[in-house]
Amino acid sequence: MAKKKKTVLLSKADAIARLDTMIPILYRNIVNAIRIEATMEAGNALIQTLPEKALPGADAFNTIMQSLAFDLAMHLARLYDVGNRSRHANERDVASIPLAIRLLRQKRCQTALKARARNWLDSHAYAGIFERDCEKALERVSANYSETFKGKFGRGGLKTLKAFRDIFMAHSLMKELDAKPMYNHLFRLTDSAKAFVEDARLAVSGGNSSLDDQERIFLNSANEFWRMALLGERFDEWAMSN
Repeated sequence: MAKKKKTVLLSKADAIARLDTMIPILYRNIVNAIRIEATMEAGNALIQTLPEKALPGADAFNTIMQSLAFDLAMHLARLYDVGNRSRHANERDVASIPLAIRLLRQKRCQTALKARARNWLDSHAYAGIFERDCEKALERVSANYSETFKGKFGRGGLKTLKAFRDIFMAHSLMKELDAKPMYNHLFRLTDSAKAFVEDARLAVSGGNSSLDDQERIFLNSANEFWRMALLGERFDEWAMSN
């Protein structure tokens, strides 16, 4: 009879240290994901407005979009990676949303993070405010994670994403893939990951830069590029006409 593996325990300090390591990695991944999403969104939106649907070099445009979609799918696969299931979650060496939420929902981690939030600034006047900000961010993190699994592209979408990553992107397995992630599917998961990471970053480190603001910057840059690439229109000319 095989021996049951011992549960790998983490001290509270080690759990917080894992979160401190994970969150910056998740943040880098989601920033790259929303940059890709904005580039795809701007290009697709402009194509829809063109009076002539027969776009010169359409194959090249489609290749660019497909490559961006694959890159976005890979970023999302990393963000939602549960790691090697044959190992205990505490031993898995990946930074991902599922492994982060497992710690962020633990009462001991929440207590430690709220206590640490009181010292985000060297001012006791704001200690209570920062603690409440951390507490509310933790509540949103938990709610956002639960929301990810709802709707048309929720749990089924994550399953499709994992199969696509395992069979097609990470390996070339000799298996049939029933479905591929669609643009709306990828955008939905990106938005869910964005909401999660923004609040998780606030709860863990006090970082409160807006990912929505970054997305708007990326979208403006993407619009500038696509209008020049597809219409031969310089940004200063386009800005003056709007």
